[in-house]
Amino acid sequence: MEEKAKSRVTVYIMGEEYVLRSNSSAERMHSVGRYVDRMMRYLAENNHQMNRQKIAVLAALNLADELLKLKEEKLQSSGEANKRGDNNGLV
Repeated sequence: MEEKAKSRVTVYIMGEEYVLRSNSSAERMHSVGRYVDRMMRYLAENNHQMNRQKIAVLAALNLADELLKLKEEKLQSSGEANKRGDNNGLV
């Protein structure tokens, strides 16, 4: 099986350049970079006393919280579908 070539893009987060390599599309990686940049800038604006390292850790904690909530919601809705006997049309 042929492995997809990794894309390489440059993103800017809090004014610093980061080169990303991934199997994801360049558009997707730019979107991720912009999302992280927006979150870190928001946190920096609201926490003037924090240095960049602490802002980065706080952003990581916020992103992990978002991810875990989505996973929990997915598990919960999957469990509810199983209770109802909803099998998405599969027999």
